[in-house]
Amino acid sequence: MSLLIDEKELVPIPSPHLEPRIAFQSLEPRKVNNLTLIDGKTFLSTIVAGDIAPAGAPDVGFFHQDTRFLSHLEFRIDGHRAVVLSSSTERTFSSQIELTTGNITLRDSFDLPENTVHIRREQVLGSDVFFDCFTFENFNQTPVEFTVELLYDADFVDVFQVRGVARAVQGQHFQPVLTESSICFYYRGRDSVMRKTLVEMSPKPDEIEARVGRWHLKLEPLKRIQIEARVTPASNRVPSRNAAINMERTLEQRRHAFNEWERRSTHFKTNNEVFDAALNTGIGDFHALQVPNGNEHIIAAGIPWFATIFGRDSIIAAYQSLCLNPQLAVDTLRVLARYQGTRDSAWQDEEPGKILHEYREGEMTLCGEMPFGPYYGSVDATPLFLILLSEAYNWTADDQLVRDLLPAAMRALEWLDRYGDRDGDGFVEYQRRSPKGLINQGWKDSWDANMHRDGKVAETPIALCEVQGYVYEAKYRMSSLLRTFGDTGTADRLRREATELAKRFDKAFWMPDEGFYAMALDAEKKPLRVISSNPGHLLFTRMLSRERARMVTQRFMQDDLYSGWGWRTLAMSERIFNPLSYHRGSVWPHDNSLIAHGMALNEYREPALQVLTSLYQAALEFRDYRLPELFCGVQRRINDEPVHYPVSCSPQAWASGAMFLILTSVLGIRPSAQRKELNIVNPELPDWLDHLHVRNLRIGNSRVGLDFTRGGTRTFCNVVDVEGDKLLVNVAFKR
Repeated sequence: MSLLIDEKELVPIPSPHLEPRIAFQSLEPRKVNNLTLIDGKTFLSTIVAGDIAPAGAPDVGFFHQDTRFLSHLEFRIDGHRAVVLSSSTERTFSSQIELTTGNITLRDSFDLPENTVHIRREQVLGSDVFFDCFTFENFNQTPVEFTVELLYDADFVDVFQVRGVARAVQGQHFQPVLTESSICFYYRGRDSVMRKTLVEMSPKPDEIEARVGRWHLKLEPLKRIQIEARVTPASNRVPSRNAAINMERTLEQRRHAFNEWERRSTHFKTNNEVFDAALNTGIGDFHALQVPNGNEHIIAAGIPWFATIFGRDSIIAAYQSLCLNPQLAVDTLRVLARYQGTRDSAWQDEEPGKILHEYREGEMTLCGEMPFGPYYGSVDATPLFLILLSEAYNWTADDQLVRDLLPAAMRALEWLDRYGDRDGDGFVEYQRRSPKGLINQGWKDSWDANMHRDGKVAETPIALCEVQGYVYEAKYRMSSLLRTFGDTGTADRLRREATELAKRFDKAFWMPDEGFYAMALDAEKKPLRVISSNPGHLLFTRMLSRERARMVTQRFMQDDLYSGWGWRTLAMSERIFNPLSYHRGSVWPHDNSLIAHGMALNEYREPALQVLTSLYQAALEFRDYRLPELFCGVQRRINDEPVHYPVSCSPQAWASGAMFLILTSVLGIRPSAQRKELNIVNPELPDWLDHLHVRNLRIGNSRVGLDFTRGGTRTFCNVVDVEGDKLLVNVAFKR
C-alpha cells in the first residue's frame, strides 16, 4: 500500500488511546525478561510471549524514529493467550518463542489434551521491518480445528509521551484502512507529518476487522501450517528502507552484518564460557545500537528510552569500547562534530562550540513542543569529546581524524572558557535556560540528583566535581595533542590552565574531615558535603595527587559506598540515601567502570578487580548476562540477587561497555599508536579467570594477539602475533 493515499479518503476519528501516563498511572516495573530486538533507531520490545501487551504499556512497542508505530500486538488461539514454553533471542535481531495451547475444545466437544499443538513464533527485525511468523504443528492423533487471532493497534505516541510527558493537544488519528490481507493505521501529527503502520498478513485472513486478523484453521496430525505478518513503519518525512525483502533474507542480512562487525572487532576467549557469553552479548549490543549518520555510525544510548544520538552517553560508550573496535570512537567523534553548537539558543540550551546532549526526530520535537532537535543541555559532553579525541588518537594514530576535528576541538575549548564558566570563578557550571530542558545537566540528571545533606535540593548554577576533572583532563590531553601537531603556544597555555584548575579545585572541593571531595558547589558556592560516586571519576583524570587518589580509593571500599554488587551513587550513611532511586543510592555499571578504570590507572588493582567480579556476578542474574542501565543499591547478602530498578534500560550502551573498560584497565593495556607502541603494565586477571586470549586487537595499523595467563598471584602476558605495521609491545611489571 502506498503512503501517498489521498487523505480525503481517510476517515478522521477521535484518538482511541489514553495518554500513557494516564492509562498506566501505577506503573509495574519493566520486566527484566522482556524480549528486545534492535536495528539502530528502530526497536521492538515485547513480553516473553512476543506480544506487545498490555496495549499501550510504556515498556513495550514497536518504535521507529522516536515514535511508537505499534502499541498493541496480541496472539490468541480460540480466544486465549498461548502458554509460553521458552523464549530466547539471537543477538538483537531475532527472537524464538516456543508456545503451546492450554485446554482448547475440539469441534466434536471433547477436550484436546495440553501440549499437543506446538507453536513456534519467530520474530525478526531488520531494515525497519518487523516480521512475525507462526508455525503450528499438530502432535495429536486426530485433526485439530481452532481459530487464530492477531490483534493490532498503533497509537503513534512520541517517545517523550511514552516516558510520561503529557500533551494537551494531539494530532489526527484516522480509521484503519483494510484490504483482504492488510491493516494500515494512519496518523497526521501536529508537525504535519503523516505516519503509517502497515500490517500485511499471509496467507490472507479468513476474516479481517479494524484491528484484527482471524484465521479458522484445520490441522491434520503431524502437519504444519504457517502464518506470517510483516509490519512496516513509514512517514512522508522519512520513507521506509524496507524494499522487497522477506524474513529469511532479512535474517540472512542481519547475520552477515553482525559477522562482519565481529570479524573487524577484537576477539576475547577465556576458560570461563559464561564470561565469554557476557562479553559476546556486549559485542552484539554495540553492533545493534549503532545509528547511521552520513557515512558514519554513532552509538545510541539505549533501549527503550534512549534509542538516538547522545553526546555524553555515546562518548563514554565509545571510550569504553576502544579495546573492542576504535572505529566506533572515530565515527562518534565525527558525528558529534557535525552537530556541534554554532549559535546561542536558550530554547535548545545551545552555545557555540558546545557538544549536543540528545537529538530527537519525533513529533513533539518537530512541532516545537520539546527542544530536542538537537538539544545541548549537557555540561560534560564537551570536555568528554576532547578526552575521547585524544584517547582515540592513542589507539588509532589517525592523523587525518585529528586534523579534521582540530577546528571543532578548538571551538570546544573556547566553549569551556567563554560559556562553561558561567560566573567567572574558574569552574565549569551548568544552568538550564530552556523551560523544557533538563534541570540537572551532569550524568546524574534527575531533578533530585544533587542535594545537600539536609535534603535541600541544590540551586543552580552547579559546579560538579567530576566535570572539573573532565575539564582538567581535556586541557591536559589537548595540550599534548596540540604540541604533537605543532601548536606549542596553545599547548603551553592549556597546560598552565590545567595546573591552575587543579589547585583551585582542591581548595574548593576537598573536605578534610571526610577525607573526600564534595559532590558539587551550589549557586552560593557551598559544597554539597555528601559522599557520592562523583569523585571516583576524578581518578581517571590526572588532576589528583597520588595521596588524594589513595584516599579517594580507600573511601570507596567502605561498606556505605560498596553495596556488594558495585559502588553506589550515594553512600548508605547519607540521610538522603535511597537505594531505589535513580541517582541517590543505586548502582550504575558505567559509573563503576569509570571509577575502576581510574583506580587501575593509579595502580589500585584490587578494588578494580573486586568490582569487575561483582558486576560479572550481577550480570549472571539478567537475560543473556546483560548488565542493565542500573539496579538498586540494596546491600548484598548471602544468596541475594541484585534488586532490579523498575524502568532500567536494557541494553544500555555504557552498561554494555562497562566490563570491556574494566577488563582493559586491569590488564594494563595502554596503547601509544602514534609511537607504534603497546604497553602492558602490571596485568592482572581476576581469580576466576585462568587465561584470556585476545586476538585482532587494533593498535594503529597493527593487529595484535595477546595471551594472558594467571599463575598463582601473577598474571603473565605473551605476545602471540602482530599483523600489519610493526609494533613494539612492552610488558612491564613495576611492582
